[in-house]
Amino acid sequence: MFKRLTVIFFLGVYSFFCPAQQVRPSRSSEIYRELKTLKHLPKVLYLAAHPDDENTGLLSWLINDQNVETGYLSLTRGDGGQNLLGTEQGAALGLIRTHELLEARKLDGARQFFTRAIDFG
Repeated sequence: MFKRLTVIFFLGVYSFFCPAQQVRPSRSSEIYRELKTLKHLPKVLYLAAHPDDENTGLLSWLINDQNVETGYLSLTRGDGGQNLLGTEQGAALGLIRTHELLEARKLDGARQFFTRAIDFG
């Protein structure tokens, strides 16, 4: 019984001198100020399944207004899509869509990425 009381006493005294890490609640203004002081440029990768799923307005806003390094990843090159303006289908249509995306990136300033996925349908 005496041993138990001694252990409890020493644990109580020890815990008094070892304070736990204090959690400091942060206000949103403090978080915003700290985010503005970051020296690293934020990066965003916009991901879409098809070339016509892009949002050039969003990409332009991120780059020009928010100073965010932005990339656009199109999972396909659009070779399985519809072509209402011409007769190209398949790989030929994919080449046209690829060229359109590369030209759009010249306008909005984002980097263009593709995967090797083949569109069908």
